[in-house]
Amino acid sequence: MKKSLYLLIFFFLISATTDSENIIIDLDRTEDSNISFSWKVLYNEYDSINVEISHDGKIEKYDLPLKESSIELCCYEGEVTVTLNVIITKVLQLSNEECSAESCLSFTKETFSNQVVLSPIPTTTTSTTTTSTTTTSTTTTTIPPPIQESTNFLDIEIKNELITSIPLFDEIDLTDQEKNSIAFIITTSIIVLFYLVLLLQEWFNKIISSSRIRFFRQGKEIKGSSKLINFLKILFSLTLTAFLIGYVEEGASLILDLENLAVFLAALIGLMSTTFFYEGVEGVIEKFIFKQKVKFQWAPQAVFFAMASTGAYIYFEMPIGFIFGFIASSYILNKRPVAKLSPKFYSSIALSAVGFGFFYLTSIPYILDSSVLTAIAAISYLMCIEGVLLKSLPGGGNELLESLNDSKGAYKLFPLLSFLLGLWLFIRILIVSPDSEFSNLQQDLLSSGSFPLTFAAILITYMIIILILGFFIKKRGVNE
Repeated sequence: MKKSLYLLIFFFLISATTDSENIIIDLDRTEDSNISFSWKVLYNEYDSINVEISHDGKIEKYDLPLKESSIELCCYEGEVTVTLNVIITKVLQLSNEECSAESCLSFTKETFSNQVVLSPIPTTTTSTTTTSTTTTSTTTTTIPPPIQESTNFLDIEIKNELITSIPLFDEIDLTDQEKNSIAFIITTSIIVLFYLVLLLQEWFNKIISSSRIRFFRQGKEIKGSSKLINFLKILFSLTLTAFLIGYVEEGASLILDLENLAVFLAALIGLMSTTFFYEGVEGVIEKFIFKQKVKFQWAPQAVFFAMASTGAYIYFEMPIGFIFGFIASSYILNKRPVAKLSPKFYSSIALSAVGFGFFYLTSIPYILDSSVLTAIAAISYLMCIEGVLLKSLPGGGNELLESLNDSKGAYKLFPLLSFLLGLWLFIRILIVSPDSEFSNLQQDLLSSGSFPLTFAAILITYMIIILILGFFIKKRGVNE
């Protein structure tokens, strides 16, 4: 009988090897009993990564889908031991002395690990008293005066998770084609559901913008509203929406301090940028190039969505906002012939360019040196890039189809190219990058216990409400 040509031999090692050079762990306390855990694995190829957290005699074990990231966990008052394990399969060629077959391969699973121990929260004693039979002495610890914080507004520290979780320019390599595997189907599905909610909001915005109903318009025609009233409504929508976004993401803090003011300012500029560089650019082109009468009207739905986020935070402790970046809509009061190239193309390409411009600003040292300027650039590019896609997609604003219908012949290609550019920016910056909004949101869901199921239930309920309101307005409203 012919001797077997190949023989596969498997060995599995249980013991772990300490490797602090290729497995980097950083463990710190943030505030109260919260801890911040960040890691970085330098191995190019590995099977899996898991972390073990030992606290109060209990061991928690989680699989990590990313080789580099950070999360914040609660609540760990005592000593915490964090062990990061990397499992790697190695293939070895055995010699003829060890194996009688012509070729023998040994598959060995090795575990490399690194461990960090964090001390418990110290207990501070402020005074001690020593008593003898004749005398009493008291020793008091004098607390030094607090260090005066910098009063420079641009240099204040912002700990807001909405701002700090948005990736900066240098954290995303646009030329890196490596895609990170998504290990958890449930959290991925919930995040997709979250983006569907944002898309549905834009669909709802489109219905309100094209239909008139007493609940939203108080029975008045667009032409009848004065410029002053329109301006005051837009200003009200801008201010209240920015305030509610900051309120939710800051943790319901109503204290008037520099950090809260900075978050409010960042949301304000982000809302202004998305509205002006889309609705504003389109309106200016219609007015001055095509000589159309254009009216700008406030978007009450922006306040509605922000209030929905606030209610979700207060009642469900869900600090993830339904950000809506358009606080005003433009209306063309006269009908015109089909343009050679639709103005919606210019508004779409302008918003994409501005979004990437804000994204690039996060790589400039002067901007990075100021947490306020970094916050403004980060939240602005997030709103712009999301706004381009949500405005264009069918089921959302559906303005890609309108742009195609408003362009002639070969010029229809330009709206398609503009849409593809916005789609690429959205996917490359906000989805597939290791430090993207998608990845950070998934890490938050993975570290929040049973909250993802609650989050999914809230999203589904919210979608049903938006659908009911949208179809009601569409059926009962009058087209404008």
